[in-house]
Amino acid sequence: MDALQALLGAKPATEITDQVKIKRLGTDFTIKALTGEDIDKIREQATYPTKNGKKTELKVNEEEVSRLLIIKATVEPNFANANLLKHFGATDAGECVQKALLAGEIMTLQTAIMTLSGFDDEEEIEEVKN
Repeated sequence: MDALQALLGAKPATEITDQVKIKRLGTDFTIKALTGEDIDKIREQATYPTKNGKKTELKVNEEEVSRLLIIKATVEPNFANANLLKHFGATDAGECVQKALLAGEIMTLQTAIMTLSGFDDEEEIEEVKN
């Protein structure tokens, strides 16, 4: 099969999903693949100007990138669910991710999302994060 036929027969990237087991909770989370455009927007949203002496530099908040990736790619559960926000005393979905999940669970979800989105090895994932 040639590349054109493979693409024509493939699901759109936004329809690719997978399950990620969260052992502590005894359940699977449903995640979806993200496009390059999605990841670019997330990185842009998590980038802030900072003062470095007289110069202003742009700095990426990696923790925010992680939260935004999870919010954008997690189909189930919805971290913006009103009951979930109330239960964890969170003001928004990003804060809910931080309060509801352990650090390792966040990393597990982030790695699974990046892998599902076509980043197959740790070097590629680190490159996107940085």
